[in-house]
Amino acid sequence: MVIWILVLAVLTIFSYLSDVGLFQFLQDFRVPFLNASVMSLLILLCTAAMLGRVLTKIRSKEKETLGTKVIQLNKELQVLKEKQES
Repeated sequence: MVIWILVLAVLTIFSYLSDVGLFQFLQDFRVPFLNASVMSLLILLCTAAMLGRVLTKIRSKEKETLGTKVIQLNKELQVLKEKQES
């Protein structure tokens, strides 16, 4: 995750320098279907990858939480069953 943030920061700096005019060659390359510069496309891809990574981490965390909750409820159910039997 940190790597994606660093890459995005570097790309953002390059994009700014390209907009200022220091790296004009970065604006010359265009993506045919999007009519955008390569830098804009790279920033978009990095942002999408970071968003995807965050969403997968959230989902896996939710699954872990639900799994532990199921185990806890099963233990409580067994304790209640043992109390009813005795």
